[in-house]
Amino acid sequence: MSAGTSLLHDRISAITGMAAETVAHLLVSGGNSPSAPLRRRIDDAERDWERSEQAHRAARQRRQADERALNDTRENGVARVLFHGLEPHSCPRCDAPISEQRRRAEREQHRCAVCTSDVSAAARESDEPEIAARLRLAASEAAEAAALAGLRRAEVAVAELVAELAEPPRPRNGDNPTGSPLGPP
Repeated sequence: MSAGTSLLHDRISAITGMAAETVAHLLVSGGNSPSAPLRRRIDDAERDWERSEQAHRAARQRRQADERALNDTRENGVARVLFHGLEPHSCPRCDAPISEQRRRAEREQHRCAVCTSDVSAAARESDEPEIAARLRLAASEAAEAAALAGLRRAEVAVAELVAELAEPPRPRNGDNPTGSPLGPP
């Protein structure tokens, strides 16, 4: 970002081809068309851009958080598969030996040899967290894309108004081309 310019000035500079400093100067000075209605439209467009920029930033952060959550869910799934393949000889917490009776219950009744919970139900439910995480990520990606589109529309609106500011004032009816009213001296 250039010294003395904001992110908005830099974005408008990229859209209009004007230098960011020129954009900033036009917005501060009122440019060549300092009409009150145009100033209000510019102020409204800048506020819309700020809201759109904040919404996009929030949507991007949500999407990034959802990507991390999906990654964590996948890593947990990999760890689960790894641990399901292990055949511990003792409890991982207290080192108490696992009896042959518990090993048999795991094979025949699908009961965990360590904690005796139903391992078949856990296996059926293991895909649900990843599916939910994928759905959340897809929704946050769509929200980010919509927020970005809104931000781009707001940038274009401000750029159009800045371009209007940069235009020389048009002569009114009865004005000569220099801008001074025609009439007797």
